[in-house]
Amino acid sequence: MSYLVLARKLRPKRFQDLIGQDHIWMTLKNAIKSDRVAHAFLFTGPRGTGKTSCARILTKAINCISLVEGEPCGECENCVEINQGISTDVIEIDAASNRGIEHIRELRDSVKFSPAKCQYKTYIIDEVHMLTTESFNALLKTLEEPPAHVKFILATTDQHKVPATVKSRCQRFDFANISLEAMTEYLKKVVKEEALNISDSALTMIAKSSAGGLRDALTAMDMLISFSGETVDDEKVFELLGLIDVREIDQLLKEVIAKNVAGVIEHFNRFVANGHSITQFVTDLMRALKDLSLVATIPLEKLNWLGLLPDQITLYKELSSRVTTSTLQQLFDIAVEIEMQVKKSNQAQICAEMGLIRMCSIESLEGVAEIISVLRDSSSQKKNPLN
Repeated sequence: MSYLVLARKLRPKRFQDLIGQDHIWMTLKNAIKSDRVAHAFLFTGPRGTGKTSCARILTKAINCISLVEGEPCGECENCVEINQGISTDVIEIDAASNRGIEHIRELRDSVKFSPAKCQYKTYIIDEVHMLTTESFNALLKTLEEPPAHVKFILATTDQHKVPATVKSRCQRFDFANISLEAMTEYLKKVVKEEALNISDSALTMIAKSSAGGLRDALTAMDMLISFSGETVDDEKVFELLGLIDVREIDQLLKEVIAKNVAGVIEHFNRFVANGHSITQFVTDLMRALKDLSLVATIPLEKLNWLGLLPDQITLYKELSSRVTTSTLQQLFDIAVEIEMQVKKSNQAQICAEMGLIRMCSIESLEGVAEIISVLRDSSSQKKNPLN
């Protein structure tokens, strides 16, 4: 029997299974219960946040024979066929590969026919922003006034490319990135249900590396399980997800603050030797400087959303006591300059190394202020020699 990856095995079957999108599924459930379901929807948002899953759940709900409080029962014939992807009344179209006007003309012709079994014939058009301008124009009239038995659900990761004329004909729902806390809690449930042994800190690392996309997190878990089996330790997570380099950046930042040029260059060369781009290095360094600045200025209890690892919190608390926020701003400004130089120059590594050396040689703004104060005092004494 073929293996089913976690992202497909755990695909939400009901509205309430959608993680981090409560405002959307509650609105849709209320619309279904009050029989006020629109004829066209536009689901927008980053990858892996539940757009296509929500589209399938909505399709089941409007066609379910035994609807329960706005939720599809999952057991009637229509629900089973839609779950298995064999319903002839649910047409899923990938706009990335079916973007031409001829495909939209076929769609316009097919909407005239009544559904074979369900109450509604539903068209789910994924990555709708990939349609050509001519295809959008051909779709407009049908999208605005479709037959009573037709529903449209459009999904996109780039709503800015969808024409305003299309948006105005749809009810729009914006899917947000799933918060680190919500994703971590969900992954803990997955670990328990799948009888896995993964630490909470490892789950936090997985959630943070997925950048708000639950599908990415589940894909990472699949990869880790294949690599380590049912027991996954923190070091394996660091190694497989490339998070060892996060620690490398943190150690480099520690050497920068200590003004240890040799240590900084050593960490930088190790990072480059691991095969990572210098552009990515600068991006990671800027992110670390930003995180350290937040730790230095905001109480830790208000930084739960930042998703720092326990060892990072300890390190950043130590570093924040040794550097001022104004110095961190100076370091960040230099990092921005390094980024611009790296993108323009053919000698990216040399530019980065010189920028790092410059970081190690800066003086704090407080030092400058003290010099100015001394000069003012000296000037005052010259004006008043009797003092």
